[in-house]
Amino acid sequence: MTDLAKLPAVDPDIPNAARMYDYHLGGSHNFAADRAAADRTRAVMPWIVDAVRANRRFLARAVRYCQSEGVHQFLDLGSGIPTVGNVHEFARATDAGARVAYVDNEPVTVASSAALLEGDPQSTITAADLRDPDAVFARRECATCSTSRSRSPCSPSRCCISSPTTPTRWR
Repeated sequence: MTDLAKLPAVDPDIPNAARMYDYHLGGSHNFAADRAAADRTRAVMPWIVDAVRANRRFLARAVRYCQSEGVHQFLDLGSGIPTVGNVHEFARATDAGARVAYVDNEPVTVASSAALLEGDPQSTITAADLRDPDAVFARRECATCSTSRSRSPCSPSRCCISSPTTPTRWR
């Protein structure tokens, strides 16, 4: 797990993209500054809420499909804050034992995620950058997800890349 002592305190007066996303989804893990910034965004991009919600519906379908193919653990890169309708919620709707490793490189997002996931032994949050896959997979939470499960160590995993930035070497 990420060393939370190294993460910054969450400043509710500074807007955060992950919390703005949560607001667009209708979530409650955001502050007034996030809502104000999200409203300004919506003023110039009126389609943003529809796009965010369509993305979340796609995520739900993708998780369900992966589970239908036998996947029980997920690696969500560029995850943002796992709030309204996220991977662990979708996965556990049909598999209570599903494991999820969330990864994000933004310290405030990681701190917020850690607070939300506290007490969930089947979900982790790791501070890492998806543009450096070697660093991501060097983290125990990401590399050995399957070995801490009662299912076979060869149990399939799927990777959900939530960020629009895809590393050059993954293209």
